[in-house]
Amino acid sequence: MKDQLTSIDINMLDNKKLTAPLFLLVVISIGRIEAFPNGAPSSACTTMSPVHGYPRFPPQVTPSPFQTEIPAGEYALMDKAVRLELRSQNEMSKFKGFLVMAFDKNNDAQPIGTFQLPSDGKLMNCTADALDAATHTFNNEKQLVTVEWIPPMNYLGTVVFRTTYVQNVSTFWVKTESIAVSFVADIPTANPSQPSVAVTQPTVANTPNSAPHPSTGSFIWAGLMAAATSLLLIPSRQIQLLA
Repeated sequence: MKDQLTSIDINMLDNKKLTAPLFLLVVISIGRIEAFPNGAPSSACTTMSPVHGYPRFPPQVTPSPFQTEIPAGEYALMDKAVRLELRSQNEMSKFKGFLVMAFDKNNDAQPIGTFQLPSDGKLMNCTADALDAATHTFNNEKQLVTVEWIPPMNYLGTVVFRTTYVQNVSTFWVKTESIAVSFVADIPTANPSQPSVAVTQPTVANTPNSAPHPSTGSFIWAGLMAAATSLLLIPSRQIQLLA
């Protein structure tokens, strides 16, 4: 009887040893698959960092293979929408998730403006009653997502677009920045006219080598004078012979 009890105790201990690691493995697995495939949660608005459960991974510090481009360039008209292109910089790199917001260059505490529905994604509110962020809808691989952003009414300032790109659960880039876009009343010309500059020719003094040349008439007159002088110098007898 004692031997039977001892055997039961040993079996119970063995089951506990097996159950504990199995339970831990399940917990870790659940944490790893919590990747929000349907878009960034509202809790990501502040830090723009993805929440992928446990273990937590740090963001990448290497240059991002993804970039938020502004086809219109560095200037945009007041109250006009701006087109953004979230794209891969090479054919090999693809992103599954993204979160993009716009910030005034002098105040990065709160997003501004309103996004319109992206080509592959959805809108979200990071502040009250404002669709001021755009994120993915599915975690399919992407190389290009386009979205338009509308500035606040009468906004004349400079905006920067910050985007978090997620390649996989452990590889992501947080708050990558676009070029700065200034909203103006009039777009400055690409090549402003240059002020005219008067060109002054230097004055050259007359030197022996640079003295003005005599005209053709002066040469003829000088020849006639020389011939007349020669005739005056010929003796009268020689003149008779010549006649």
